[in-house]
Amino acid sequence: MDLQKSRVACVGMLAATVSFAVARESPLSLPPGVKEKIDALVQAQPAQRVTPGIAVAISKNGQTIYENTAGERDVSSHTPMLITTPQPIGSITKQFTAAGILLLQQEKKLSIDDKLAMYVPEYVHGDELTLRQMLNMVSGISDNDPAIYGDHLTEPITRKEMFANLNKLPLMWKPGTHMVYTNTNYNLLGLVIERASGQSYIAFLREHIFSPLGMSSTSTIDQPPANMASGYHHEKPGEPFVTRAELHPDFSFGTGNMVSTTQDLLKWDAALLAKKVLNEASLRTMFIVPGNGKINTVFEEDKRFPVMLHVNDGKPTVYAMGWMLPNPHTKWHGGHTFLFESTNALFGDGYSIAMIGNIRDGGGFEPENLAVEIHNLLNPGLKISPLTVVTRQPSEPTEITEVQ
Repeated sequence: MDLQKSRVACVGMLAATVSFAVARESPLSLPPGVKEKIDALVQAQPAQRVTPGIAVAISKNGQTIYENTAGERDVSSHTPMLITTPQPIGSITKQFTAAGILLLQQEKKLSIDDKLAMYVPEYVHGDELTLRQMLNMVSGISDNDPAIYGDHLTEPITRKEMFANLNKLPLMWKPGTHMVYTNTNYNLLGLVIERASGQSYIAFLREHIFSPLGMSSTSTIDQPPANMASGYHHEKPGEPFVTRAELHPDFSFGTGNMVSTTQDLLKWDAALLAKKVLNEASLRTMFIVPGNGKINTVFEEDKRFPVMLHVNDGKPTVYAMGWMLPNPHTKWHGGHTFLFESTNALFGDGYSIAMIGNIRDGGGFEPENLAVEIHNLLNPGLKISPLTVVTRQPSEPTEITEVQ
């Protein structure tokens, strides 16, 4: 999961090949000479052993103009990464959870200004905060994931056990006053979807989003589609890719448990912006950052953890509802599990870029910043700054127990 308190320094193995790289593009839509430059960026990722495999898809105003893959989805069998290869997308899941809540509001089955306690009475602070505050990451709910879900986030935990742990923790701040990136906000919102709709989380999203949009390769990690990528990690580029325990669905439910492809993500982007998922009022709500610049992120004082621009640097929040808006031209969210990384980015000039890679490493693979680099090749007149910027490196890494 991205940006959680239990940040992980990764370790890894194997050289991935670019011999499987396959590109498809619409020549009329790509600026001259740009395709070759994007191809080179994509192929460099496995060639330099940054990630075993990578898939990239780009659209302009809802039309796919470029698809490319390189490397391997499974290093032991040397199976190539395909544009149709699904993998976990981590916290991009939050976009779908937020949409689910807003759809239920459209159906008048809830209001985002309802107190959480109306749907989740088990939480002792549920009557102090609203669904809107949870969607915007300003609820004050604790971000201490290991204390809530278990030390390594990789073991099963019952709802009863989770609430027992969560109820021991005070709110970090008065709701609505500070932004803290807290996965439990969206874990509980997933539960709200189930209770307000009377359906399982995945059944609701399939009925309302995935099936209507033809997102046939999108599901959850406990109901994975066929031919899913294998995930790996390593500490830095060039080291071997190895595997380890993945985040457990009891933790990642609603907050990072989705599996998808770059093709499906572009379908989602196009339909969302065309108001085929949410109506105009709901879409506008989804993209509102709260506070008008007066709600700040909480500065990370613990030097074991990095300080990241727009996340924990003490500056105004840029978090809307499942999307971050760091500048007037960009809406995006990344996804990080213990074995996979991804990004989904919308740019104001009509470009959308979805990218996945089957690695979680120590910083070599940065799909969100690679997406920006690709965008700036497509439209150098609208230069976007890097989306992930570490302004203070951690003083020491934190690790989870490895599973070989």
